[in-house]
Amino acid sequence: MSVERALELAPIVERVHGPGHPEMTRIREIVETVSASEGDADELFVELRGLTNDYTPPADTCETVDTLYGALHSMDTAR
Repeated sequence: MSVERALELAPIVERVHGPGHPEMTRIREIVETVSASEGDADELFVELRGLTNDYTPPADTCETVDTLYGALHSMDTAR
């Protein structure tokens, strides 16, 4: 469920918050790669943790970012 939610939200978050948070583009790319891959994603999750400050949403973003970061954290801990 978290993967599907992240796939749904990542492009929206990128479109809305991308101009002020360019890391959102890379986050979307990683979500798409992880969802399409069945291999080892350790390096991608290390990168995600760095990009998201360990899944802590920026203060100037909306609830959708909170939900996305929660989904990313769930994906990371469930693997």
